[in-house]
Amino acid sequence: MFGKVFNFVKLPFLLIIIWALLRFSLGVFFGVPYAPRGNAMFSLVGLTLISSIYFGALSKTVAGFDWKGTLMTGVLIGFGAQSLIFVLSIISLAAGLENSYFIHWDAINTQAGETVTMGALVSLRFVGIIINCIIAAIAAALGRALSGLAPAKA
Repeated sequence: MFGKVFNFVKLPFLLIIIWALLRFSLGVFFGVPYAPRGNAMFSLVGLTLISSIYFGALSKTVAGFDWKGTLMTGVLIGFGAQSLIFVLSIISLAAGLENSYFIHWDAINTQAGETVTMGALVSLRFVGIIINCIIAAIAAALGRALSGLAPAKA
C-alpha cells in the first residue's frame, strides 16, 4: 500500500520540491524581504493543504484507495513538505543565512531579533512535522468526503 500511495503522490512531491527551492531562493538569492509580501509567495503549507485536498479527492476514483490509503496520501504529502522545511531550516541556521524565510522570526514563532538555537529549531520543526502530517491527513479526508464533486474515472 505504501508503494502505491508513494507512486500516487509524485506530482505533489515534485511541486513541493519546486516550491521549497523557490521559497528558499526568494530570501537567500534574490533578497526579497519576508514581509509584507514575500511570505505569501510559494507557501508550502498552502500547497500542502491544496494538494492533500485534491489528491484526497482523487484517491478513491483514480487510485482506488480505501480510507486508509486516503489518509496515508495526506500524511505523505504533509511529511514531504515538512521534511523539506526541516532540512532547509537546519541548512539556513547552520550556514548563517539571515535572509532565509525558513528561519525568519515570524516563521519560527519567536520575537523579532530573538536568536534561536539549533536545538530549539530542531524541536520546533519536529513538532511541525507531526502536526502538519495530521493536518494534511485531515485535508485529504475532507477531499475524499467531497470526492463526489470530482470527475469520475473515464
